[in-house]
Amino acid sequence: MRAFFVLLHRYIGLATAVFLLLAGLTGSILAFNHELDEWLNPQFYAATSTGDRLPPGKLVDAVQAAHPQLQVWYMEYPSEAGHTALLAAVPRTDPATGKPFAERNQVFYLDPVSGEQTGARYWGECCFQRGNFVPFILEFHYNLTLPGNWGLWLMGLVAVAWVIDCFIALWLTLPRGGPFWRKWSTAWKIKGGHAYRLNFDLHRAGGLWLWLLLLPIALSSVAMNLPSQVFKPVVSLFSPIEPSVYEARGRLPAEALGVTRLTYQQAYERAEEEGKKLGLTAAIGELYYSFEYNFYGAGFGQHDTEAHGKSWLFFHGTDGRLLGQEIAGQGTLGERFYRLQLPIHGGRIIGFTGQVMIAVLGVLIAGLSGTGVYIWWRKWQARRSSKARKAV
Repeated sequence: MRAFFVLLHRYIGLATAVFLLLAGLTGSILAFNHELDEWLNPQFYAATSTGDRLPPGKLVDAVQAAHPQLQVWYMEYPSEAGHTALLAAVPRTDPATGKPFAERNQVFYLDPVSGEQTGARYWGECCFQRGNFVPFILEFHYNLTLPGNWGLWLMGLVAVAWVIDCFIALWLTLPRGGPFWRKWSTAWKIKGGHAYRLNFDLHRAGGLWLWLLLLPIALSSVAMNLPSQVFKPVVSLFSPIEPSVYEARGRLPAEALGVTRLTYQQAYERAEEEGKKLGLTAAIGELYYSFEYNFYGAGFGQHDTEAHGKSWLFFHGTDGRLLGQEIAGQGTLGERFYRLQLPIHGGRIIGFTGQVMIAVLGVLIAGLSGTGVYIWWRKWQARRSSKARKAV
């Protein structure tokens, strides 16, 4: 049995090593993605006008009037003074051809008081210029910038394999005989020596010391890449999770989804109204519209800074009725556990300290992947030399 798990650990590690190395390094950068992007591109974020903010609908109208072949699908509406509003837009459908206009996805930054555009960029554009760096790294981290859902599936399957390998790796460190604690204690130590021994100790001891951090990151990776396909069904075995509005409406026939009549401004006002009824005190920081499934989502709070996840309300795009709600700290244990995955993955569940831990952990994950490949390579060389000697 042990030999089988050794082989399984080896080949899971080899299959996922490059992906985890890339994910670790990019994730380390993204622990401070908002802060880093604002530092690199202050021109996108600084707003100088003073006074009352324009309503969200006015900002959406301003972008769509200036760019008639684009339609806004997402916006960040700032509550803090001196900060721009972010509006993301995608091509409209050309009524003459039934296909999208030949426009690229763009993100616009507007002064929320004057409505003046302060900047714009193509989201996810390659690669390392100041304006492209953080969006590109963000896209690369989640889906390797592969087309369609291929990247999400690939990184999701890597995450599933990583979760399984976490338990296999832990089991392989356990001693095969007694005394248990005295023998197992050696697995936690880095004794050093020649290169192979040092790498082996770093790989085994590093994995043990970091295990309680690695497993939550691996689980949250599954939750973000394969939520309805893997994470929710598994968690539902222990505690039920209601389908999200996105999942529920995805099961409806197209004719049952209705047509768009609600504007962004009306959706914002409906969210404010329902939020007050529910006792939500945070300001609405995000608003998006699903063209595919005809509903609006309103998120209460800014960015991903809420320690227990952001609260969301969802409204029908035709008549504005409340379709669903995801309130932080409420719901079944399974639902609350699922909503914690994003704050866990970014470290923001424990604030600045968590972000620093994630930044360091990303580098260490890359290091564990590198030491694992090195160990395999040295063993492969030894086996090849042994076969050559036997042949002689």
